Amino acid sequence: MPANVYFDLTREFNEGGPIAALASGQAVVHYRVAIMSKDGDWVIREAPEACTRVLDVLAAYGASYRPGAPLDVRWLAGGWSSHFEFQDEKRRRVRCDFFSRPPRVARAALDTLYTSADDPFLVIDLESLIRMKRTQRAKDYAVIGELATRLPPEREILVTTDPDRLVALAPLHGAGVDREAVRAALAGERDAVVVALAREQDRQQQEDRKRLDAYAAAAEPYLRELGRWSIEERRLPHAHRRAIELAEQLLPTRVTPPEDPDADAQ
Repeated sequence: MPANVYFDLTREFNEGGPIAALASGQAVVHYRVAIMSKDGDWVIREAPEACTRVLDVLAAYGASYRPGAPLDVRWLAGGWSSHFEFQDEKRRRVRCDFFSRPPRVARAALDTLYTSADDPFLVIDLESLIRMKRTQRAKDYAVIGELATRLPPEREILVTTDPDRLVALAPLHGAGVDREAVRAALAGERDAVVVALAREQDRQQQEDRKRLDAYAAAAEPYLRELGRWSIEERRLPHAHRRAIELAEQLLPTRVTPPEDPDADAQ
């Protein structure tokens, strides 16, 4: 199997201790639900030394910033993300994104990510990944259904997006589950299961859109100045310092997006 640059980067980030867990599309690849994903995403430990380690690794590859928040705990703690890009030895584009507060994931789940010092290949857990995939993109909900099959059935029924799996699971595992689609499955009404899942998906898509819109509005003045400065063309150490200078002037560390009802429903 060809080497996966994002898997290799994960090991490299964590060589000195666990600081970055592979997430999003590449985590889906790890769980064998997809065969490829074009970008890399990591949940980074919210600590200055973790940011320094990642920046040092990326600088060694000649990476540059893409428009986004600086990789600094002040903005990471506010839910922002940082974006980088470099070309590997085969001149393939490698895009790397980092965040410490993934949407819809409770803080308690994140605190367990960095407890293992044995294996440098860290990957976000299945249930957190499923919550992260509740995005605006319709295709992510089929991925959620596939990821859910890797869970024990009593957990799968809580998150699956597959109506046939709900119908199959409900008789044994549906009692007491507070989910409209599960109640419909218990009643033996498959059409109602499909409708309930569609409503649930639409709600989750709208919530994700509102959250991203709030961040986009808050970032507009900062991103405009980054564009004028052409941050993608600057060497990483200089670009990082300038990104922080601009962020301190123009980018709020905290944004107040709409309430996230899924974040604490673990």
